Amino acid sequence: MIYAFDAFLLDTERRELSRGGTPVPAEPQVLDLLMLLVGNHHRVVSKAELVEKIWCGRIVSDWAVSSRIRDLRRVLGDDGRAQAMLKTYRGRGVRFVGSVEIRAEPMPAVPALSSEGPAGHATACARRPSIAILPFALVGAAEADTALAEAIPRELIAALASLRWIKVISHGSTFQFRSRSQNLQQLGTVLGAAYCLSGSVETVCGRTAIDVELADKRSGEVIWADRREAASDDVLAMRADIARDVIAVAELEIPQHEAARLAFTSVENLDAWSALHLGVQKMNQFSRDGNAAAERLFEIAIRKEPDLARAHAGLAFVRFQNAFMKYTGTAERDARAALEAAERGFALQPKDPFTNFMMGRCHWLSGDPEGSRTWFERAIHVSPNYTWGHYGLSWAAVFTGDYTTGMEHADTAIELSPIDPMRPGMTGNKMWVHIAEENYPEAVRWAEIAARVPWSHAGMALFAAMSHWLNGDPERRDWWMGEVRRRNPDFDREHLLTIVPSTNPAFRDLVVRFARDLAL
Repeated sequence: MIYAFDAFLLDTERRELSRGGTPVPAEPQVLDLLMLLVGNHHRVVSKAELVEKIWCGRIVSDWAVSSRIRDLRRVLGDDGRAQAMLKTYRGRGVRFVGSVEIRAEPMPAVPALSSEGPAGHATACARRPSIAILPFALVGAAEADTALAEAIPRELIAALASLRWIKVISHGSTFQFRSRSQNLQQLGTVLGAAYCLSGSVETVCGRTAIDVELADKRSGEVIWADRREAASDDVLAMRADIARDVIAVAELEIPQHEAARLAFTSVENLDAWSALHLGVQKMNQFSRDGNAAAERLFEIAIRKEPDLARAHAGLAFVRFQNAFMKYTGTAERDARAALEAAERGFALQPKDPFTNFMMGRCHWLSGDPEGSRTWFERAIHVSPNYTWGHYGLSWAAVFTGDYTTGMEHADTAIELSPIDPMRPGMTGNKMWVHIAEENYPEAVRWAEIAARVPWSHAGMALFAAMSHWLNGDPERRDWWMGEVRRRNPDFDREHLLTIVPSTNPAFRDLVVRFARDLAL
C-alpha cells in the first residue's frame, strides 16, 4: 500500500516515508508504529495491540510505548499539544487522525488476447470479472453498529466467493478503505477490481437502515442499489436478505452489464470471458436464433480458454435447449452432447453451482427427476442463494410427487430473482402443484403468469390452455391453443410428452387426456 497524508507518502512494501519527494529518516520500530496506526486510521489502537504488533508481545514499560509515540510525533512534525496526526485517548490507546488517501500506480493495460499459448491463458484469467466489497460506512455516531458495518461485507465476500466464477477481493485488502477518501476509479485501480460494492448502516430510534450499491469502477456507473430498513432486532434477517439479493445481482446483472459493454465488439475479437458474457445474454433469450448464437459464443470461449468451466456449462445449457425444444431435429444427439459438456464443466469446477445445475438438467432431460434432485441440492449446498438451484429442485420435487418441497423452492426461487429468465419455469411449477391439489383457478393464474412472459415457449401456452380446460373455460382454452400454434406450428403430442416426465403418472395421464381431447 502507498498511503498519502498531509505532504507525506508512506510506501509499506518498500518501508519508505517521504515528504515532498524527499526521504524522511525514521527508525525501523518508529516506521512499524506508523504503518500500524495509518493502516488502522479508522479506529483507536490499544496499548495492548501496540505491544503485541510492535514489540511482538514482549513485556515493555509504559515509558517505552510513550517514547516511541513521541519519536513518531517528531518525525511527522506533530506534538502532544496539537495532536494533528496522532491523538491519544487516555486509558484507550492512540489513533492516527490525519486525512489518509490510498494510492497506487495505474495497473498495466491488458494485452490483446491470443487464442493459443500461455499468453492467451493468462490474459483470459485477467479478464475474469472481479469485485471488491468495502466495509460499510456508519451514518451518525452509532458505535454499536461498528461490528455490523464489517460483518455484512464479510458475509457478502463469503457468499459471492461461493459462485466460483467471479473473483472476489479478500477483506484483508478491501478493509483498508474504510475512510472513503478515494474515488471509485482509484479504488478499482488499487484493488484491481472492475466492480465495487459499498454500503452504509444507520440506526435511529430502534430502527436500522442498510443501503447497498454496486458500481462499475471503470465508468463510475451504478449497476444496482437497494435500501433495507427494519427494527434493529430484525437485523439478522435483513442481513440474510441482502446476501440473497447480492447473489442474484451477481448472477444476472453483472453478466448483462458486461454483455452490454461488448455490444459492438466483433465476435472473433472477444476474449474468453467476454464471449462467455455475451453467450449468457444470448442463451437467456430462449429462442432458436439466440440459442445458436450462444452456442457459437461458448465455443469461442472454450477455444480461447479450454478450462473455463462456465463456458462448458453454458454449452450444456444451449444443447439442453436444442434437445428440449427440438431446435435441430436431433434431440438424442443433442442430449448426449449436453451431458458431455456438463460433465466437462463439472470436472473443471465441481463447486460452481451452475455446473451442478446443468448436471441436474441433463438427468432431467433423460427422464430422471429423482437423479436430477441430487445435483440441484448440490448447487444449493455450494451456494445457498443460487436461484436456479432452487428452481431445479422445485421442478424435481414436483415431478417426484413432493409437492410441499416443490412449492417451497419455487417460492424461494421467485423471491430470490423476481425477473429471472427462468421465471416461466418457476411459476409453471406452482401451476403443477395447484393441479395436483385440484385447485384449478390457482393453476390457471400461475399458468398464465408463466405463459405471458415474452420468451416462454409453446409448451407454457399449452399448459395455460390445459389449466383452462380443467377449470371448465373452453373459450380461454381455445385462445391459448391458438397461441400454441402461433409460437410453434409444429408443436405436437410427442413434443408435449418430452417435457412432462413419465415419472409422475398422474401428470402424464392428464396431458395425454388433454391432447386426445383436443386432437393434438
